[in-house]
Amino acid sequence: MIDQQLAEISNLAIVVTIVLYVLALIGFSADLASTSQKRSDERLAAREAHEAARAKQSVTAGATGTAGPAGTDSPAAAAGAAPAGAGEDAGATGARSSAASSSSMTAQTFAFILAVAATVLHIFGVATRAAATQRVPWTNMYEFATTSTAVVMVAFLIFSIKRAELRILGTFVIGPVLLVLLLAQTLWIVPAAELTPSLQNSHWVYIHISVAIMSTALSILGAVVASLQLLQARHERALVERVSDDDQFPEHWGRFGHVLDRLPSSTVLEALSFRIHSVAFVGWTFTLIFGAIWGREAWGRYWGWDPKEVWTFIIWVVYAAYLHARATGGFRGSRAAGLALVGFLAVVFNYTIVNTIINGLHSYSGL
Repeated sequence: MIDQQLAEISNLAIVVTIVLYVLALIGFSADLASTSQKRSDERLAAREAHEAARAKQSVTAGATGTAGPAGTDSPAAAAGAAPAGAGEDAGATGARSSAASSSSMTAQTFAFILAVAATVLHIFGVATRAAATQRVPWTNMYEFATTSTAVVMVAFLIFSIKRAELRILGTFVIGPVLLVLLLAQTLWIVPAAELTPSLQNSHWVYIHISVAIMSTALSILGAVVASLQLLQARHERALVERVSDDDQFPEHWGRFGHVLDRLPSSTVLEALSFRIHSVAFVGWTFTLIFGAIWGREAWGRYWGWDPKEVWTFIIWVVYAAYLHARATGGFRGSRAAGLALVGFLAVVFNYTIVNTIINGLHSYSGL
């Protein structure tokens, strides 16, 4: 029996969740924008200070050549004494401003609190959908999307609590999550209903699909990190080239480059991507195994070359190639990130095209 009132509460909770995610995205983006502005101001101030120091050095050299060693009372010496006092005042001002900023809530902290609140409401929406239908909330595309994105956010929050520097990735994680939720709420939403007969009376609906949800969520998170790794690696190479060209204040990609300056290095992002994809690969392995066992129970065979089975196997092969090449063949850097993104494209194709266009025994989209 479907509880329509609970189903409406679930839908409302997801809509409010989307609103909170939008606000959190604005907060994280504002934090990145302020960082970009600060970096730009710092570079400009450093360049001006460098030019002023060079001008002062040339003036001092000229005064020394004119007045000789006894020129301690020269205007150049007085000019050299003035910036010292100014530097002390600037240091005191910087200390006061840093103390004030530490006592106030930053945009990133506010956005993180919003993300936590949105995730809690997100989980509530998924749970009330389960209560309304009296079954697991992942038997169609809409429910799979809402549940998997909740897992993505939980994983991101756990990483961010353990390593606060990863909160800078909030914009890049919440963005895809918000996109999937908007698609789910506008294109994939279906009324709450009971399980189709082929999914009833089997414990594999709890095991197989829950593992698939975890694997998909980790693939999304891994793809975000791999994409940032590619951007960061290109940014770092450009900065190195500018330094080699005797550019004392190298800059690349303008303010977006300043944002990348705040992110972890490409090597750190690559290591994080590898760890995430390693766990995701284990999940995809068990997704295949449990799916084969469930297929034997439901249709009398372990493997039938159904489109969903084929594309899940393709995902597994691509991620296996990525992990094997990186671990044994020195397949590092941008090439490894590119192969990981190929695996994610296979995940997207499997979830969208295979579910909605290619008919098969796994056509449970509900659309």
